[in-house]
Amino acid sequence: MMKNIRLAKGAAGLCLAIVALPAQAAVFEWKIIGSFAGSGRLTTTDTTFAYDAEEPIAGQSVAGYLVTSMTGIFRNVAVSLMPPAPDKAPFFATNLLYPTGIAPLVDDGGLVFKAGQTTYGLFSSLTCGGDTGACRNVARIGYPGISGGSRQVTFSISAVKAAVPEPSSWAMMIAGFAVVGMALRRGRVQVRYAGR
Repeated sequence: MMKNIRLAKGAAGLCLAIVALPAQAAVFEWKIIGSFAGSGRLTTTDTTFAYDAEEPIAGQSVAGYLVTSMTGIFRNVAVSLMPPAPDKAPFFATNLLYPTGIAPLVDDGGLVFKAGQTTYGLFSSLTCGGDTGACRNVARIGYPGISGGSRQVTFSISAVKAAVPEPSSWAMMIAGFAVVGMALRRGRVQVRYAGR
């Protein structure tokens, strides 16, 4: 009996630990529309960073998330994310994404990615109407050698629903297995044969 109580306490502790775990990452579908076009997926960490524009948005505290992977197709070529390089030309990349608020989706540093052999920078374009939210989906995209420096595009994201169960669902499932296991263990019947 004491063994069953310890087992139940252990299962309850494990369930509580699982429920307390934070989400590890967010996944977004991305789309670029304009003279350059593409789409795919972005994965971010759950760590937040402050908005990093040259002109901060008045009265806004905006959370940015570090992009850890970028996949998809851009200009008919497979895409891969380049590591953040805040101190390197030609693109001073922060690889931060701002999915909430009225701030642009990317900051001045923006995202740097490779499509084929060409490295592209996707960064905010505050020339589209100031900091009122009109610039949220407007970005500039450029690469070394582009005439005119960069081109304006529409950049949009949408959150992808996770196919993995939430931590609380895992906790309920483990607790259910523990209860079933205890019931099976407790209800064992020993069979004895006559004559032995």
